[in-house]
Amino acid sequence: MKILYFEELPSTNDYLKSVPFEPFLGVVALSQTAGRGRRGKSWLSERGKGLYFSLLFPPLKENLTLAGLAFGYATYLTLKELSPDFYLKWPNDVYINGKKVAGVLPEILKDRLIVGVGINLLYTEEELSSLSVPATSLKAQGIEFNYGLLVSNLYNQLVEHYHLLDRGSFKVDEFEKACPLVGSSVKVIEGEKVYNAFALGVDREGALIVETSEGIKRLFSAEVSVREVR
Repeated sequence: MKILYFEELPSTNDYLKSVPFEPFLGVVALSQTAGRGRRGKSWLSERGKGLYFSLLFPPLKENLTLAGLAFGYATYLTLKELSPDFYLKWPNDVYINGKKVAGVLPEILKDRLIVGVGINLLYTEEELSSLSVPATSLKAQGIEFNYGLLVSNLYNQLVEHYHLLDRGSFKVDEFEKACPLVGSSVKVIEGEKVYNAFALGVDREGALIVETSEGIKRLFSAEVSVREVR
């Protein structure tokens, strides 16, 4: 396990894009000046208030949506050791009590796969109130944690799930069991188009299968946002 620690970086993902390829190299920054999440959204990265972590892998044959599911599931398993109340939101966000606490950003280059994970640790919910989705942190939920142990457990889970993907043995149904969105009515935001649907499940390529008024559709994470209808 090799993990580099920095006081500040523009982005842990971008750092791993710029260095010579070294498989399974991890990087942690105490803060990021240009942290980002899925679909180009910025990621709040104030000093010491979150875990900002990226890990470098050899490229995979699997598509990025399925990889995102697997690494989201790995992050969920890491946090589930702290509380049984965490759950997944397709494609790779971790929630607790209706609020987002962690997200995953996988990025593929010709010679490498980079997986970035952000976990809200010490933010107050007031500090997170300006975000586009309801968000929380471990501290705000009264969950105790050890920073070093959290980093090492997350590293190990991500590496384990990389190998599952590489062998073609990641089980999508495990993700489905942890994702209450499946079997629920959802709102799909697809560019300028917004429509209601029913989430039937996740297929072997990681696509969310939904039933709409126009029939069955397969949704991929890079294209849409899906929210539970409340």
